[in-house]
Amino acid sequence: MASSSGSLDFRGGGSVIAVAGPCAGLPELSFAPVRCNEAFARLDRAQAATGHTVLLCGPAGSGKTVVLVDWVRRRCSARVAWLTVAEQRDTDLLAEIARTLDPTPDFVPTGVLHTPTDRAADLIAALADIEPTVLVIDNAHLLTDPLQLAGLEYLLTHLPDQVTALIASRFDPPLRWHVLDLEGRLTRIGAPELALSPDRVAQLLAQHGCRLDDAELAVVGNLTRGWAALVRIAAICLSANGTDRDTALTALARPSHAVADFLVAELLASLPAPTLEFLLATAVPTRFCLPMAEDLVGDDAARILDELLRANFPLHTVAHAGELWHTYHPLLRAYLLAEAAYTRPDRLPACHRRVAAWFTAAAMPGPALEHIAAEPGAPGLVPFLRDWGLRMVLEGTGHTLLAAVENFAEHDTFVRLLRAAVAVESGDIAAAEVYLEAAHVGPESAAPVVPAEWVAALDHAVSAGVAVLVGDSSSMRWPLPPVTGQSDLDCYTALHCGIAEIYGGEIDSGAASVRYAIVHSEQAGLGRVAVRARTATAVAAGIAGRIGELRALADQAIECAQRYDLAGSADAAAARVLAAYGAYQQGVDFERPLPSLPFVAADETVVPAPVRQAAIMTGVLMFADAPDRSAAAVTLSKQLHRLLDESPTVHGTGELVTDVLWLLLRVQARADAQQLIDHATRVLGRTPDMAVAEAGLALYAHRPAVVLALLEPLLATARLSSRSLVAAWLLVAVAADSLERPRKVDDACEQALAHAATEQLIRPFLDVPAAAELLARIGARFGQHAVLVDRIRAYRGATAGAPQLTHTELVVLRQLPSGMTAGNIAADLGVSVNTVKTHLRGIYQKLAVNARAEAIAQARVLGLL
Repeated sequence: MASSSGSLDFRGGGSVIAVAGPCAGLPELSFAPVRCNEAFARLDRAQAATGHTVLLCGPAGSGKTVVLVDWVRRRCSARVAWLTVAEQRDTDLLAEIARTLDPTPDFVPTGVLHTPTDRAADLIAALADIEPTVLVIDNAHLLTDPLQLAGLEYLLTHLPDQVTALIASRFDPPLRWHVLDLEGRLTRIGAPELALSPDRVAQLLAQHGCRLDDAELAVVGNLTRGWAALVRIAAICLSANGTDRDTALTALARPSHAVADFLVAELLASLPAPTLEFLLATAVPTRFCLPMAEDLVGDDAARILDELLRANFPLHTVAHAGELWHTYHPLLRAYLLAEAAYTRPDRLPACHRRVAAWFTAAAMPGPALEHIAAEPGAPGLVPFLRDWGLRMVLEGTGHTLLAAVENFAEHDTFVRLLRAAVAVESGDIAAAEVYLEAAHVGPESAAPVVPAEWVAALDHAVSAGVAVLVGDSSSMRWPLPPVTGQSDLDCYTALHCGIAEIYGGEIDSGAASVRYAIVHSEQAGLGRVAVRARTATAVAAGIAGRIGELRALADQAIECAQRYDLAGSADAAAARVLAAYGAYQQGVDFERPLPSLPFVAADETVVPAPVRQAAIMTGVLMFADAPDRSAAAVTLSKQLHRLLDESPTVHGTGELVTDVLWLLLRVQARADAQQLIDHATRVLGRTPDMAVAEAGLALYAHRPAVVLALLEPLLATARLSSRSLVAAWLLVAVAADSLERPRKVDDACEQALAHAATEQLIRPFLDVPAAAELLARIGARFGQHAVLVDRIRAYRGATAGAPQLTHTELVVLRQLPSGMTAGNIAADLGVSVNTVKTHLRGIYQKLAVNARAEAIAQARVLGLL
């Protein structure tokens, strides 16, 4: 497989050109080609241009020749001259091209000494009047003579307008391709464009009688990556084992003798020994970078890697965290691993150990674990668990960790707690409770992985996490345990104990713990923890009623997620919902669409309580966009009923009750609103929030005296959040207006505006029935709050609820879709026809319509039907 040369040699010695004349002399294919539309489109555009060159580069068997033959036969209308370079010597490239194109019998005078550039210039002159022609040079990687390459370069850079050159090569021939590129006269078609797409893979397999389902096609696609030759080999192998498809697919990954023979013959046989050693060592990790390669094979790694990349070796390269990472084609890597295991088995454990050490030093525990587990006996697993186990949980790769330790240390409490921690991070309530219980009752290990104080701290943190999931963190306090000195563990306990305190109502102490987690997570580069902790501080501000702070902290969490490339994470989604909720309360437009929340399931009992709260919050935010507002309000009410039943003590639910109450009243679902308040009062008690909600319902029922009786004592003694305080004063103002007490109206409006100005709250003025109309009527009296009043007026039109129909008007409205006449409706209600007509006029006026059909359509939009 290796030569004695010290450098790569993918080429033959000299070159002779096998000439195939016009289109009839094209290479014959032994199979029906699968059409490559993307390459065809590029070739079509190149032929339509003037003097254009196409360079097709890809490894052996990638389908370069097949694509060109297929395109020429299917699409090319011009004359075709085909040259195939062979591994022989003493051939004059320009003369062969001239004979193939046949512009003139002797384009170079006999006996005259010309340089390759002169001869190329003469050839170009002779081609001046040639008909539209496509010149194909296949196997151009075999061209090695500098003189011939110089002549070819001159020809391509001065190609006549009516000639299109197609150059097929395994790697870029050493020409100055950038010159053509800068002139816009070069099209490149590489391995990605030549790779067979899934539908083309299916077509090729079908030629061999293999018809696979989507999952089986995905297996073949992942193994072959669309490499045409390997797909055809796979098709042959599968067709030979048609009765046992699963076994055949599994065997493909090994790879088969046919794949191995192809890879050796076309890629590996001529490689020098140092290059082969490089391949065998760097195939051990799933991916590698240059620093790792240098650690594995020495300082020569950079040169070898550069030669492989220049030679178009099947390596896939991506940039990540400022480093270029390389991966081998799956079947090539499988062959290299098998070769390493066969020829040097004694060296593989040390190689795994060095790769694991490199990944560990680079703070990449996930990849490191794979190689720690691959070493016989896994001697490094216990130290790894101690140093990196919790880090993997924090980074969201805990499931990978658990898979590696599935049969290890099952009696160790620390490992069992790690299982519970992974379930907490996944939002899996049932699994978290089961694993936590197992950690408490399971037998102790004779040789524990970590000190006892570490186990106690992790137990406390995981217990806090489970309490938050089920919505029961208020049942006990969650102070921080003593610092262990293990930074990941201390950060984890600060995060989960702080969140448990926040949802348990201990806002200040919880926020302090979470801030500790923010500082330490950002120092350690734990992006997921930093985003979650910042989101938790926004939750704390929201529960405390500090809406401006809620928005600012949620925006910081979103920015943090973007900084750590976690914009699509579950915690970033929660932060975006919180930011939108704060904007909603302040009457500011928010980003749409809102993100999908994590862990949402049809069975709400398995959804974490904070996520259920966020889902209700999202429903409130999107209520105005709901196609059926009435159904949307009732759905939110049902969600709140279930949350009250199953997680009654989670803080923040009380104000959600008020939010949903206003929506129910907007669609005139009074009975649903009453049921919600009664249920919430039974569960939460007669809290200030519930008193405000009850007063809101009383105002809707035109009982202003009850509103004052409920709220005036409350406003004199109780502490309310800013939102509830503004809503309470507005309810007093509207009730006092109904009772014709103007001084009380002015005082209550003044108080509402003063408290709203602190947090720039707009929403209560839009939610409390008749509050915005009252303010519009008397707003000029409050000049010191003129800016806020103007903002409320600006948002009133866009956010106003459904028109306030009387109970009887609503009853009549709901009869309209039945098609009943006014007389039928009157008979059904036991009133006169004139009374029904009077109600209909009122309905039409309030809905701003002129006919029954329009009234029905508008009522449905507004949620009244």
